[in-house]
Amino acid sequence: MENINTRQIMVRRPFKRILPEGYKEAVGEVYGNRDMKEPFDMPKYQIITQTDFLREFNPSGHAINNPLVYKDVLRQDPESKEWYREEVVRCAFAFQRIITIKHLVHLCGNDIQFEMEGDNENDKVKETFFKFRTGWAVKDMEIAWYEAAKSVKITGDTAFVGYLRKGKFYWKVLSFEKGDTLYPHFDNVTGELILFARSYSDYDDKGNSVTDWLEVWDEKYLRRFKRGRSGYDKIKQVIKGLFGLDGYEFVSEQEHGFTFIPVAYHRTESGACWSPSQDSIDQYEMAFSQLSQNNRAYAFPIMYFKGENVDIQGGVDNTVKCITMGTDDEAGYLNKQDVSTAFEKQLDTLYKLIYEQSFAVIPPEVRSGDLPGVAIKLLYSPAFENAMKDAQEYNRLIDDMVRIFTYGYGVETENLIDLQNLSVYAWIKPYIHLNESELVQNLAVCVQNGFLSRQTANEQIQMYSNPRDWDRIMREKKEEQQADLLYELKSKQASAANNGVEHNPGGDDKQ
Repeated sequence: MENINTRQIMVRRPFKRILPEGYKEAVGEVYGNRDMKEPFDMPKYQIITQTDFLREFNPSGHAINNPLVYKDVLRQDPESKEWYREEVVRCAFAFQRIITIKHLVHLCGNDIQFEMEGDNENDKVKETFFKFRTGWAVKDMEIAWYEAAKSVKITGDTAFVGYLRKGKFYWKVLSFEKGDTLYPHFDNVTGELILFARSYSDYDDKGNSVTDWLEVWDEKYLRRFKRGRSGYDKIKQVIKGLFGLDGYEFVSEQEHGFTFIPVAYHRTESGACWSPSQDSIDQYEMAFSQLSQNNRAYAFPIMYFKGENVDIQGGVDNTVKCITMGTDDEAGYLNKQDVSTAFEKQLDTLYKLIYEQSFAVIPPEVRSGDLPGVAIKLLYSPAFENAMKDAQEYNRLIDDMVRIFTYGYGVETENLIDLQNLSVYAWIKPYIHLNESELVQNLAVCVQNGFLSRQTANEQIQMYSNPRDWDRIMREKKEEQQADLLYELKSKQASAANNGVEHNPGGDDKQ
């Protein structure tokens, strides 16, 4: 196992964006020829790294802050004839962060929905289902789902990994944002995960990489490798690199405790969630920076003087306090140039397109009271439609997370067979802003008309209920029935006693 070829493991498809080269320039014959062959058109892509996604996500890493993209101004001193660099105004905005939060709210705003299939009236099955939902909450699986979705939205991929340590179930979400580089390997026929690797590094207090680590999962084992950064280790890296081992040393091998690879991996080929709007964001920041630079030069009034005997006296804050001049001298202000209207339409159009292209909605101004549910859905329809699309794409990730959790939590609670036999369907319910009072009223009407059960209505009102509420309701109903029966029994006994006294008021008087 020490001779494992890590070079074959540490490979994956890059993230890319197609380029316009070759658009409608395919070489081929005119359409209609019988011998016409399919024209050859090789697409060209621009490689985008996950580090680029992090640069786009954080305003400090935006291209507008790069002097090679938006250059400073070179000026020459008219007296000394020396050249100097004047820094221009640079404005970077956190559009990517706003879009990410909006996507996550609509995708993860509601808890994962669970439904039982088969015999859901069996008391044992219902109890097992309650334990499943309780364990899902206790193990913070909703937080795991949020962290996984956040990683995909920002860096393009993620991995949820389950661990078993001394009989306890643990989980961890791997993300490039946290320093993890993920290498999934799938079966070409079934598409199932057959091998998974994760690489990360240890750093010292100066930010230098000390040790590189590689963890590899298969169906049975978790193996760890390392590659040092010291001088001696570098020599070994060169030697081992000649034999295809890439400098990694085998460290440990242990069984992970699962009967399958305990990894749920998901990737979005388009990369970060704001990728369709990235070009518009760059143009917006460039236009706004140019506007700010122009305002710095012309927004403030410029004073001019005519004459030879002009004397200016200023204050400590560099403001003009007193002007002394002759009778023929003149002082005044130049007319301010107004160029803001030239940028207004451009900035306004780009601002709207940034959100529309990423299916994010700018919160509308509501001038009336509570809006009905249909009006809210129409206002937020782009975001809701995108969340519905995401719910389909992330559904397999949720299924894999449920599978890993069911096995790990079953081992921890010593209830593995019952939990695995529990047929649970999990699905994502996109969040949409709603009128809670309208929802409660609609559910009440459905229950009153008899085409919706009270238990289903109880499960739908998540802001007020919890998994044990239905059991509490049933227990309260039974207590009410028992109280009614006891009251009725006491009433009958009292009535019988009264009737007996009335018919036989006293035997001695009759004698």
